[in-house]
Amino acid sequence: MFETLESAAALGAHREVWRVMTGFLAVFLPGPGERPHTRHTQGLVFALRAARWAEARGVPACVAEVAERRASNNFVREARRLHTYLT
Repeated sequence: MFETLESAAALGAHREVWRVMTGFLAVFLPGPGERPHTRHTQGLVFALRAARWAEARGVPACVAEVAERRASNNFVREARRLHTYLT
């Protein structure tokens, strides 16, 4: 999926890719009490790239929730990076 979105962004669909990612993250990211996996972290890394392409602002609630966690694993760090960029 990320390769397809990256191709769309390369063709100039930056904002559209970001819109897809915000909807995707809302259903893809693990909720409270669920364990994140490597693929979740990769999703956040790609989301940051997409946000930069689109020059996006405004933090999706699902990202803010993860960024506020007390943990310091890669998943939370990437959520914080995305949160920082979007604010």
